[in-house]
Amino acid sequence: MSKLNRRDFVKALAAVGIVATLGKVSGKSIKDVTSEVSRKSAKGLYPSAKQGVRYAMMIDSGACIGCRTCLHACKLENNVPDEPSNMEWIDLFEMENTRPVSEVHGMPPTDSNVDYTDSPKKGHWYLSFNCFHCDNPPCTKVCPTGATYQDDDGLVLVNYDLCIGCRYCMAACPYNARRFNWWDPVYPPSKVSPIDGEIVSLNPKVPLRTRGVVEKCTFCVHRIRDGNPVPRCVEVCPVNARHFGDLNDPESEVSRLLETVRTHRIKEELNTQPMLYYFTRGVKWKDDGEKI
Repeated sequence: MSKLNRRDFVKALAAVGIVATLGKVSGKSIKDVTSEVSRKSAKGLYPSAKQGVRYAMMIDSGACIGCRTCLHACKLENNVPDEPSNMEWIDLFEMENTRPVSEVHGMPPTDSNVDYTDSPKKGHWYLSFNCFHCDNPPCTKVCPTGATYQDDDGLVLVNYDLCIGCRYCMAACPYNARRFNWWDPVYPPSKVSPIDGEIVSLNPKVPLRTRGVVEKCTFCVHRIRDGNPVPRCVEVCPVNARHFGDLNDPESEVSRLLETVRTHRIKEELNTQPMLYYFTRGVKWKDDGEKI
């Protein structure tokens, strides 16, 4: 019998681990999904960056009703797996009407993170977080492999092929906007054909991520560089609380909003120059009737 070398031994252990995992979880592991999208890196898949643009998102905290439509649409658009269940690119916080968004300078308490749909609630308003796509991003400065990078259009992206899972970028991000894959993502049977194992409902324009890499919001780079003017979360918002556009275009919606409403950027004192702005134009009331 041939001698088992170290490489074959490691492969055998890995195979046993994968089988054990699949036996406990319903659905298909990413390693079982034989689709071209799972073999492409982010940098080689997305369209090229446009020159001379500077994208920004603006969120009307007075209009947001906390319905989580944006969150669910984001998961579907960007192949964010159902398991682990906490893998979400958008955080939604339920805030008490004790202060307006212009007085929020740090991270909201973790127990205010909304994980249900019982909203809106009287006496509360909702604060949505995703990647801020900072113009001066601290995450790119600490990445030892260049996996996290800022492209020519200002978007902060991740090349999953280069990510080694050190999580330095997560430590550097002041907005807790990044997620680490501790396990192989699992997709439910409804998203995978039972005949040949091919993906049937995942987005072929978005690469799948594997265990050991960091992921986050991309501002739906595959959409906005391919002729679609806004990310999916902006498109589906039922109350028009989310807005997106090019700050270098004076006629864009975000440019016009910056000229007409008072905006706020969280942790602006850190000089990260976040491209996520907040304002309050919709109707939100305190219990005593005072508008915030």
